[in-house]
Amino acid sequence: MINLTITPQHAARLEAHDNELYALLRAVAVDRALAGEGSLEKPPLNLAIVIDRSGSMGGQPLEEAKRAATFLVENLRPCDRVSIVTYADEADVLVSGRPVGSGVEIATAIRSIDTGGSTALHDGWMMGVEQAARMREPEQMGRVLLLSDGRANRGERNPAMLAQDAARIAATGITTTTCGLGSHFDELLMLEIARAGQGSAYYGERAEDLIDPFREELELLSNLVARRLRLSLTAGDGVDLMVLNGYRQDGDALILPDLAEGGEAWAMVRLRFSERADQPADRLLLRALLDLETMTGESITVGPTSLRLPRLPAGAFAALPVDDTVTARRNELRAADIQDQARVAARARQWPEVDRLLAEAKREAGENKWVAESLDSLEKIARRR
Repeated sequence: MINLTITPQHAARLEAHDNELYALLRAVAVDRALAGEGSLEKPPLNLAIVIDRSGSMGGQPLEEAKRAATFLVENLRPCDRVSIVTYADEADVLVSGRPVGSGVEIATAIRSIDTGGSTALHDGWMMGVEQAARMREPEQMGRVLLLSDGRANRGERNPAMLAQDAARIAATGITTTTCGLGSHFDELLMLEIARAGQGSAYYGERAEDLIDPFREELELLSNLVARRLRLSLTAGDGVDLMVLNGYRQDGDALILPDLAEGGEAWAMVRLRFSERADQPADRLLLRALLDLETMTGESITVGPTSLRLPRLPAGAFAALPVDDTVTARRNELRAADIQDQARVAARARQWPEVDRLLAEAKREAGENKWVAESLDSLEKIARRR
């Protein structure tokens, strides 16, 4: 019950001109309840919570990490499986993987964590991966939640190398979400792990900042229907294709996020081509094919889906409406790109440039509430310059 669609920004191509066309590809998982087919049985979750207890986390950051981890445990089902790993100079398994049950013993163990030592982030993360792998049933995903300030100073700490590890691990079915804590966390390192690890990247000064994101995370994990999504795109003859999302590629395929029931994964592309009189009326612009795996391990192919548009003279083309959803998604990607530039400027302490980029991102966001809210953490950093 997954649909693959292509929505162009304009519903035609401009004859006798060079064209630049944006198109939105969406893989949508039908909500079975809304379709009258009943809900799927939800398998147990498999989470490894990794908590940084190094010296740089001393005081409020560690206390907030413990509160956030306790909130997670308290909101899991008794049948869900969880393990708790801590790290400083070295990594330790505080709670070996087990069903949550009442959660009382696990929450007590979390509250007992104290601080001290250097930051062996890679070792702690890898131990969390091992715990998630050990607990995982063949049809299950595993998720590692890394709570840290990301200021690694022991073992591997190169963001590019950590991203490579995250991508390799995600390919085995264990993904990573990062939660940056405190006002001095290493955003680049944490963001690279989450992006390559096919998880989410959150930031919070207090546990309360993470409650809503964690609720969404649990909702997503509980309702997954498809994983290992590979989107293959083929441009038509004479069409230049560019993918605007920062998705990882595996060969010729884009690796899309896991898909939850009622949810979607999407990609934005830009097509450039010349339109001449000798071009066929039903010219192929783009073909898309989606390969995925269900949560029971079944391999499915969706598509192919093709984009072919009529051609119109300039006057008729100018009168065409612009698709609002495609425009909104373009603005989201543009705002995200500006935020990345602002992060680079902030690390270089180029505060006038940060201010300029933040103002530009706000203009791009317009009335998009999601984009406006996503600027909050960057604005907090900018205010502390």
